Amino acid sequence: MDGLLLIDKPAGWTSHDAVGFIRRAIVEKRVGHTGTLDPAATGLLLILVGKATRLAVYFDGDEKEYRAVMKLGAETDTQDAEGEVIRECPTPALDAATIEAAFEGFRGNISQIPPMYSAIKQGGQPLYKSARAGVEVERAAREVTIGRLQLEGFAEDEITFSVRCSKGTYIRTLARDIGEELGSCAHLKSLSRTMVGSYRLEDSAGIADKPAGQMLRDRIIPFSGMLQDIPAVVLDEAAARGVKDGRQPSREQMDNVPAVKPNEAVRLVSGSGELLAVAEAGPDPGGLVPFRLKVVLV
Repeated sequence: MDGLLLIDKPAGWTSHDAVGFIRRAIVEKRVGHTGTLDPAATGLLLILVGKATRLAVYFDGDEKEYRAVMKLGAETDTQDAEGEVIRECPTPALDAATIEAAFEGFRGNISQIPPMYSAIKQGGQPLYKSARAGVEVERAAREVTIGRLQLEGFAEDEITFSVRCSKGTYIRTLARDIGEELGSCAHLKSLSRTMVGSYRLEDSAGIADKPAGQMLRDRIIPFSGMLQDIPAVVLDEAAARGVKDGRQPSREQMDNVPAVKPNEAVRLVSGSGELLAVAEAGPDPGGLVPFRLKVVLV
């Protein structure tokens, strides 16, 4: 039971709740997720099982996609529907052209100020703890990338949109800022994550009805189906044995060496396609020992 499990997190569950349920259902202590979803949000959560928990860092920068509904006319302290209303504003007349014009300023590289109700630590304490104590902490803006921002529909005071974005993007903050651009105020009404890297929500398992552990075990993606976006290096039999003992493979023991930059990750696989380890290119990827072992899985 080593591998990746795609689940559809229900509303009301924390990401920790989902991990705990999976841990109990499949009877495996080594379970973790690759990126938190807010309790009110639904959608794709990547769960690593067994030895695969060692690979969490290689999912850290994956691009994500969401489907969101924002509600105009009210801003909340949490920037979503869970918070208290702190400001009310007139709702502007909406049309597709007006919304598209507002969206345009949020495509590409943008700056966001993280919300107070977030797990970001400042001075050693998560911001949400300061927020609950009624203390406003000054936060530095962060650069994020909005790769795609698409209007899906709109009603009198609601806008539905999909967004593809980089790590660290707050969709709550994006909704609030779009509301400001439209001359109003807004908060995030609902959110569903539909994609993480190459994995999609339609391939996930629902857990709202707490399915049996065997069904979940059967859906675990093995190592051979993971990290497909990372280039693979095929090792000869001697090198494969050496990796199991923690020895760095040499260039002569590889059937192919992709052109990589220093510190770039590669998958080390056997001739039969078994994922043996993840390595990173050293300072001289063209040298005799081009890669350094980082995570050995066998």
